[in-house]
Amino acid sequence: MRLLLPAALLGLSPFCAVVAQAPGTTPPAAAPTAQTLAVLNFDNNTGRADYDPMGRGIAAMMITDLSASPDLKVVEREKMQDVLNEQNMQHSALFDSTTAVRAGRLLGAQYIATGSLAASSPQIRIDMRVIRVETGEIIKTAKVTGPEDKFFDLEQQLADHVLKDLDVAMSPESAAEMRKRQEANRQMGFDSFMALSGALASMDAGDYLTAADRMRPLMMKSPDSQLVELTYQEAKHRAAIAGKQKAKDKAGKVLRGLFGKP
Repeated sequence: MRLLLPAALLGLSPFCAVVAQAPGTTPPAAAPTAQTLAVLNFDNNTGRADYDPMGRGIAAMMITDLSASPDLKVVEREKMQDVLNEQNMQHSALFDSTTAVRAGRLLGAQYIATGSLAASSPQIRIDMRVIRVETGEIIKTAKVTGPEDKFFDLEQQLADHVLKDLDVAMSPESAAEMRKRQEANRQMGFDSFMALSGALASMDAGDYLTAADRMRPLMMKSPDSQLVELTYQEAKHRAAIAGKQKAKDKAGKVLRGLFGKP
């Protein structure tokens, strides 16, 4: 005769004993996980030096727009930049598929969106690729063209391309949130967008105080823009960390001097 032991003597709670899977039943399906996407800075292939910072602004805008979807996990710009800086990966090389795949693996992304400003006169042209990190396959390419004063429409088209390429279905609420963010960005105007892009370039070069100074007027002009708010907060955060590190280094130098160490 088989001896049946109480669940408590087996180290199991009575609840565990009750909910144990019955023979012949199918376990509940796991909830689907969101796809992970990293949007790298776009290259400037226009030959115009004043457009150099713009690729950072495009990527940052797409990150804030696409993160409105709960079914798409978008790598934060600050985390992305930290990883690329750690690896000393040059921005100009990121449009190359092999380098982009390597960046995607480091960022833990399933997909990479990367691209370039390909022309600026008489119209702006932006090229983009979406790459599957696991295989290095370019699953989609997109090209949008339009006048400078329609720049925000071009970025919106690129964001829509990414959602379509990754088969991300937006709920009405998520779609409305993304359009709200895009409209708030549109209100800042192209000149302010270029100023924001310049602040991102200063930040990536390690000049955080200049970046924060450039962002303060934009905070007053575009208080509803999540892109502006996130960029300003990143600049302040990085400036605070750099300030603490500078103070720590200075204190260490003083202590080494007291003990006669170089």
